[in-house]
Amino acid sequence: MGNHTILLLQSANSQTDFNSESEAMDHIAGLYETRLAKENPGAGQVQYRAEDLFRFIDTYKEFVALVFEPSKAMYQPRDIAWIKESLIVHFSGQQAASAPLSPPRHHQPQQYDRQRRRR
Repeated sequence: MGNHTILLLQSANSQTDFNSESEAMDHIAGLYETRLAKENPGAGQVQYRAEDLFRFIDTYKEFVALVFEPSKAMYQPRDIAWIKESLIVHFSGQQAASAPLSPPRHHQPQQYDRQRRRR
């Protein structure tokens, strides 16, 4: 997940550039976390599931990623399904990297919890 990525969000009418797909996935989660923080100002910790994040993404008229493919020297458009799958892979990898060495836990493949403390 290291290719330059551009996110296009129509209902927000915005375009944002990232050095990697990973940065773009963090930004998407950050957008949702910002919304949750506004809706729950007293909460010190934000916690949600993949389905919640996906519903948030679905509220946009257009949610597209353009990912640079060096082998083709062009940007490839990626749809919402690709973005959702990339989020799962991205955050599953983060959880695995931060988990202590212990036997693997069983979980459903399209669910993850993401926690971030507000500063």
